[in-house]
Amino acid sequence: MTKRFYSHQLLIVGILLLAAGLRLTRLDLIEFKYDEATTARSALAIVREGRLPAMGMISSQGPRNPPLMSYVLALPFALSRDPRLAAGWVGLLGVVAVGLAYWVGRAYFDRRVGALTALLFAASPWAVFHSRKIWAQNLPAFTLLFVAAVLALVVRRKPWALTGALVAAGCLVGLHLGGLAFFFILAVIVVLFRRHVRPAPLLVGLALLALILSPYLLHDALHGWPNIRAFADLVRREATPDLQAPCMAALIVGGYHLEDLAGVRHTDFVASILDLRRLDWVEVTLFWAGLAWLAWRVGREALTHRGRLSREGAARLVLLCWFSVPVALLLRRGAPVHPHDLILLYPAQHLVIALLLVDAMDRGKQTASHVSRFTLHVSRFIPHACLLLITLLLAWHVYLQESLLTFVDTHDTPGGYGAPVKYALAAARQVEALLAEAGDAELVVLLPGAEPRYDGQAAVFDVLLGQNRRLVDGRQALVLPAHPTVYLAHPKAEPAVSALAEVAAEVGPALPVRTGSDATYRFFRWQPTAVTPAHPWDGEPVRWASGVRFLGYDWSGEPRPGGTVHWTLYWRVEGQPSAGNDVHWFNHLVDGGGNRWGQMDGVGYPASGWRVGDIVLTWFDIAISADAPPPPYFIRSGMYTYPDVVNVPLVDAAGSPVGEFVELGPVGDRAFPK
Repeated sequence: MTKRFYSHQLLIVGILLLAAGLRLTRLDLIEFKYDEATTARSALAIVREGRLPAMGMISSQGPRNPPLMSYVLALPFALSRDPRLAAGWVGLLGVVAVGLAYWVGRAYFDRRVGALTALLFAASPWAVFHSRKIWAQNLPAFTLLFVAAVLALVVRRKPWALTGALVAAGCLVGLHLGGLAFFFILAVIVVLFRRHVRPAPLLVGLALLALILSPYLLHDALHGWPNIRAFADLVRREATPDLQAPCMAALIVGGYHLEDLAGVRHTDFVASILDLRRLDWVEVTLFWAGLAWLAWRVGREALTHRGRLSREGAARLVLLCWFSVPVALLLRRGAPVHPHDLILLYPAQHLVIALLLVDAMDRGKQTASHVSRFTLHVSRFIPHACLLLITLLLAWHVYLQESLLTFVDTHDTPGGYGAPVKYALAAARQVEALLAEAGDAELVVLLPGAEPRYDGQAAVFDVLLGQNRRLVDGRQALVLPAHPTVYLAHPKAEPAVSALAEVAAEVGPALPVRTGSDATYRFFRWQPTAVTPAHPWDGEPVRWASGVRFLGYDWSGEPRPGGTVHWTLYWRVEGQPSAGNDVHWFNHLVDGGGNRWGQMDGVGYPASGWRVGDIVLTWFDIAISADAPPPPYFIRSGMYTYPDVVNVPLVDAAGSPVGEFVELGPVGDRAFPK
């Protein structure tokens, strides 16, 4: 073994360590929003409940993705609910991708190409950003396995590599529907190199592909093909051809516009760093030059040899197809192209640049023996210039990424990088500690939305806190259980947080939603006590057949034509409604003659969360028609089952129906039960 060999091996180890350092450190700063939490919930359902999903999360374009990403994430979530571990797992797959980038470059070009590709890919800011996210996305490790199989078919002429390419393409589609582009790439390759294709590998590959996608397709078929129809609608959607895709594909090669992740604070972020963004333009220019050089090399060789390509020429053609076909598919698109739409290209752009730089260095050496002294000096300078440029790009990219992470950790960045997971994680850990101190207490979480399937914060805390808690939409309701309770309150869960602060003790220090924001998570401890509404009900007991007893009401706002009444109902759960139906409230604002001038319906607090003994406050904003007469008004409140919309009767002590609503008021004058 030569000294050069050991130096090269040391370089590769250093590249992998760099890739690991950028992807596996500071994981407490990863984004953890709705998309990430939804994918995490699906993975947790696999390992904790034994549910095997046939569908993944819905894509931004309409169809649902297949569920493979949930299965990929099941391993880390089997060990811990902590999303940092899952992000580390995805980051580790990113390090594997860097290693595969080196192997592909070395195996089909030379080791310098492999090392340079891996180095550029390891430090690429956009590549690193996406390799730290736990959502449905194409994973470059799978992309490189697909490319390796295609190259084995085309360059090494191994027919069974086609089977591997079909399996890898199936996995890429299983991760994200954007992986369909790989079928188009493979189709182009099969047509261009059809002499290498054999029936048996093709049939086996298609059978395995069908097996991989069969759960998704079968589920879609059993439910009326909603995703296939959504995808067909997407294809038929009116779109205007543009150059967004090739421009974006070039820009994400490095760190161009990474400052956009600072959101509205991007100007502050740029002002806080040493601005070397022109280096990103240099890298983009190198990419376009490399792509032109690649196309020229392949075209010249094909014309010179009447369509026949050398093994290296065939490998270059595969690289050209890998980049060009997905970009061509996005030239006509009815929605903006985002960086994550082109993750499937990584690391094709870096391989293109590596080939350009290595070819430039080789050509400099080839001409050095028969040129003028000046040209000789220039040719000797080329390798040093390339090395200097690579060093500057590497240093800039590492500096840019670390600066961005520091900035988002110390500043609120609306419209950009989401709140780092460490803040929600700290809130979850603190409320768990309070719960442990309280002993036999319940945990209630007040959030701006309580359905994890649709609401971002609900999905986040569903992952972080597990199942032994109740999520309540604090914009609509406050739940006060019949036993001691610990609360975690999100700052946007109003008016529930303000109402809770009047009857419960605030405990523990409030924690920031993120540094740079005045908003805080607050913590409360509730000991059951009497809750007196502003207008308690003192007539005959009012009880609905759903098991709800009416306690009283309150109101505020502007009870006048064109105004809005903020209406609060107080009620207690004394029984459970029949299974299978939810219960909604109706609130009709009427005049003295019973004419309706405003209405607000809502779930308030879903019946699925009711516990006997709960006291519940629910809020409704009732807009009053501008044509309404002047006050006073009255409000008729009642309940109906949903979705069949059948009024729930009021019942007497014997359980006999006695009406369908309670009329309250007047509102806008003195208030008393009517």
